[in-house]
Amino acid sequence: MPFMAVEIGDFIEVIGHEPGYEHGYFEGEVIGEYDGILKIQYEHFVVEKDGPYLVEMIHPDHVRPRPPHSDKDVESFQKGDVVDVLWKDGWWQGIIYDVFDNLNNEMRYEVFYDYMPKYKKYAVCQPMNVRPHQDWISVNNGRVWVTPVREEIEEDVKHSTFMATYLCLNLDDHFGNKINQQGYNV
Repeated sequence: MPFMAVEIGDFIEVIGHEPGYEHGYFEGEVIGEYDGILKIQYEHFVVEKDGPYLVEMIHPDHVRPRPPHSDKDVESFQKGDVVDVLWKDGWWQGIIYDVFDNLNNEMRYEVFYDYMPKYKKYAVCQPMNVRPHQDWISVNNGRVWVTPVREEIEEDVKHSTFMATYLCLNLDDHFGNKINQQGYNV
């Protein structure tokens, strides 16, 4: 059964299926359909810097509708909440490990990723780049959106993972913010 029925003009998310993009969700628009395969124009992927947006043929099984807007205030997430973070042209699932203010008293989320590309497991994120994670699941003869429950956080895992990952990070949190040696935005 295809993930969903779509029409030309629908705004969707493509579920990453190529190496390095698995478990990411990438926004696009259906701009055509040929023999059951969807023609998608991505909203963030470009062919080359400042070039046109990438257009790709995608099987409908790799497409889902965009999650509905959540009433949850982006500044009300708590430790253990399962979220999606906008990074590298897509939404990536993670878990909030800490909520804090940076040196400019701006709220930040410390997020750990289970399914991030191998070189990125930790980030400090601005609230505007975070949304509640929602899964599109089959129920009876249809599909519904569900939100995962808050997860328990193991502090020793967080810190050992952070320290190992931090050594591999450039001094840029990939949201354009420079970070200091402790990993917090400055």
